[in-house]
Amino acid sequence: MTQISNDMFSYKDESARAASATYRKVKAAITETLGIDLPNTKYPNEDFQNAVDLIDEKILNAYKQGLKRGFRQVIAWIADGTIICKNGEFKVNADLKLEIKRVKPDGTYQILKYKLTPVDLGLEKRESD
Repeated sequence: MTQISNDMFSYKDESARAASATYRKVKAAITETLGIDLPNTKYPNEDFQNAVDLIDEKILNAYKQGLKRGFRQVIAWIADGTIICKNGEFKVNADLKLEIKRVKPDGTYQILKYKLTPVDLGLEKRESD
């Protein structure tokens, strides 16, 4: 009977070590991808949750930054006449082109290019609508 109990505890200990190692590996991958340093604490599952919380924070910050950039770009398009508001209706005089410089965690960057039409923005209906 004693042998079975020891084997059972050994199995549980091994499972706990494997789970802890997995938490550490995933946490390390998340922090590397985000380009941040997050020290380990005593509890791997807590470290993992802290890393996941940082993902949410990064997403919200990126969303806010995108809103600010988008708002500034719309103001510029209104100022240069690309977008006109007349009688509460918007008219777009040309396809809207965006170039966004995205900085990666390693310090390099990429240029993302987008072209939006009035239909893409919901300002005009598609011919099939």
